[in-house]
Amino acid sequence: MQWAIGVDGGGTHTRAVLVDREGVVRDMRTGGCGNYQRIGAAGLRALLDDLLLPLLARVAADGAALCLALAGAGRPREQQQIAMLLKERGWSGVVRVESDARAALMGAHAGAAGLIAIAGTGSIVLGQNQDGQLMRAGGWGPLLGDEGGGYYLGLRALRAVARQLDGAGPDTALVEALAEALDMADWSGLIPAVYGGSIDRERIAALGPLVTAAAERGDVVALDIVERAGGALGDQVVAVARRLGLLSAASLCCIGGVLGRGGLLAAALERAAAAHIDQLQLRPPQLPAALGAVMLAWGEAGEGVGADRLACLRATRPAGL
Repeated sequence: MQWAIGVDGGGTHTRAVLVDREGVVRDMRTGGCGNYQRIGAAGLRALLDDLLLPLLARVAADGAALCLALAGAGRPREQQQIAMLLKERGWSGVVRVESDARAALMGAHAGAAGLIAIAGTGSIVLGQNQDGQLMRAGGWGPLLGDEGGGYYLGLRALRAVARQLDGAGPDTALVEALAEALDMADWSGLIPAVYGGSIDRERIAALGPLVTAAAERGDVVALDIVERAGGALGDQVVAVARRLGLLSAASLCCIGGVLGRGGLLAAALERAAAAHIDQLQLRPPQLPAALGAVMLAWGEAGEGVGADRLACLRATRPAGL
């Protein structure tokens, strides 16, 4: 194929990149939330019209291989629905639909064996061994899991605040920090704000960095929240490594708005995982998920990636990607 388009749609931002045959990034577009479970078919149509049409105008009649890597699209039923949506919009070229985590894994290790732990709004652990076998843990969403994600940390911080206000828990600097972040002059307004929806999932998830910052300053309650979250993520890393036969040696990339910053959360994850994986190597991701999606698009078109293409992707990666 002359062109490849990779789309990485997460809970907050979506990025679409256009890459030529040699692997040179020629254009990039950004948009809002790309989580299929949240925006639905109508929202996805609008998002793709905004992002893809300018890119498709550049490829003209040459055609392109496309990979949509979207949060909330990790199951075959959703992937089939999205592929059908594209056909209805007139797409006739090569198309592949994957989860955003799959593209992140491909980019992080440039297609080689390895593991990723992602913690942004939510969380998931995904891995691939030398035989190409894939395994995952987590990714169950805010009600069932998402350990270490921003929502997980923020919700537990709010629970800690409630316990202190009740006199049933220890004092914590989170009370003052969260009151300022939520503009909560009077905590009696917390219940109507949470259950009425003005403090929604996004606002709770945005509290995650405040929790890790309080932990860095030595707040005991915040430290406990972060330590437990990192330990739970580490357990998931071990579970994936065990099923992939990677307990003797594994390469791990920590990704996402919460975990990708390193700090105490990543350190807690590493301790929990290293207790069971003999040689655990933490490394930065080689390429972002949008370029991982490009690699998946090439694979869907029956083309290899190759060292030259990888070098071009690295050299022409746009700022901010």
